[in-house]
Amino acid sequence: MFTSLALKFWRGFCQLAITIFYRNYEVAGLENIPKDRGVIFCANHVNALVDPILVQAASSKVMRPLARSGLFKKLWLKPVLKLIGAVPIYRSQDQGTDPTQNKDTFRKVYELLEQGEWIIIFPEGQSHSQSQVQQLKTGAARMALGTCERGKAEPVLIPVGLTFTNKGKFRGDVLVYFGQPVDLSVPNDIKHELHVRVITRRLTEGLRDVTINTDNWEDLELVSKIERFFALRHGKYRKRNLLQRFQTLKRIIARHRLLRQRQPELIEQVTRDLKRFEQVCRSLGIKDYHLTVAYRPFLVIWYSLKILTILLIGLPLFFWTVLNSFIPFYLTRHLARFFAKSSDQYDTTKILLGFVLFTMFWGLQIYLVYQYFGLTIMLAYFFSLVVGSAIVLRMHKDIFSIKENIYVFFLFVRNRGLKEHLIAKRNNLERELAKLVKIANRLIDKHDRAES
Repeated sequence: MFTSLALKFWRGFCQLAITIFYRNYEVAGLENIPKDRGVIFCANHVNALVDPILVQAASSKVMRPLARSGLFKKLWLKPVLKLIGAVPIYRSQDQGTDPTQNKDTFRKVYELLEQGEWIIIFPEGQSHSQSQVQQLKTGAARMALGTCERGKAEPVLIPVGLTFTNKGKFRGDVLVYFGQPVDLSVPNDIKHELHVRVITRRLTEGLRDVTINTDNWEDLELVSKIERFFALRHGKYRKRNLLQRFQTLKRIIARHRLLRQRQPELIEQVTRDLKRFEQVCRSLGIKDYHLTVAYRPFLVIWYSLKILTILLIGLPLFFWTVLNSFIPFYLTRHLARFFAKSSDQYDTTKILLGFVLFTMFWGLQIYLVYQYFGLTIMLAYFFSLVVGSAIVLRMHKDIFSIKENIYVFFLFVRNRGLKEHLIAKRNNLERELAKLVKIANRLIDKHDRAES
């Protein structure tokens, strides 16, 4: 009974943490997960302890994470790992560990998979901040094949892609993408070690299919700008979901990689033109979407009413919540930078510190209100914090964009030719990009015909 309640609490915690910290949390590929078999979920590892929380939040069934043994030595983390049924992995590179204990780990995993349990593992081995999937360890393949060899059940191996926008920043976006199951079959006469390498290679390919992979962060920044340009041109900038953006980025990356090999001078020219255009817009305080807004009377009136509603209803609650949450928010933001050892640990540190500090300060504030004003006022105060926080999370982006939108509106009013000038510049860039796309498509068609 206790274990069941604890696991429900764990799932609830994961979903609450994601709802608070991320603005858009999208899940794709759930149809690829079987309901009646043991599953090994293999995810890329780019955000430390946030990664298992994200994958768990996507499922109503508990996933048993495989965690390096060193985490079980941390006093604050050990009870949580025990509570959720985490299984320790003993890595040879960790000091003070005995890799031979992995025999017990594998045996435990076999038993869980035979019982239809779900396991989550990060086959890259450790969290990182690279722009592409790192070389995978063979543990996941060995676990899947070891379970098959016992003859009681055949598990399913599923790659899971975690894709972040603005990683490390509050209210960013994240896509959790469950890929197609990895084929475990090979010819009967193949040796075990070769079988393991084949499955690991297939898993690598599957994981690359559900993640964004570029040679460096500069390339990803460039293709993201290109994707945004085309989305703005076709009026899909605000309608697109994370999966659509992911798929578009994958197509652009493939073409960019091909063009960089065949037409590097064109890529360099477009990159320079994009940077110049962005520098001009940034110096004026203008963002991409401002150039797509047509300031018609109806739109101006509608936006004015929206601002008025925010000012009359949302803004008082916004400032009330900010006033009551400033200290824990400020401490969370700055202490996370101090405690996080690398950029891939920043989100984890922020979430953990946020839960501790907000619980501590809000609990103290609620207690003091109760002591001085009684139960009724205390309940009203608690309700105002909850409602105010929901409004802050909902309107966070709108409130901070009002000032810049008003500024840009009057900037265009004062300089009537500025918007047309910038739109003309952007249209020229779009034509350059369209030419590149045509060249890339011809190269891809030529490559496909050559292969066939």
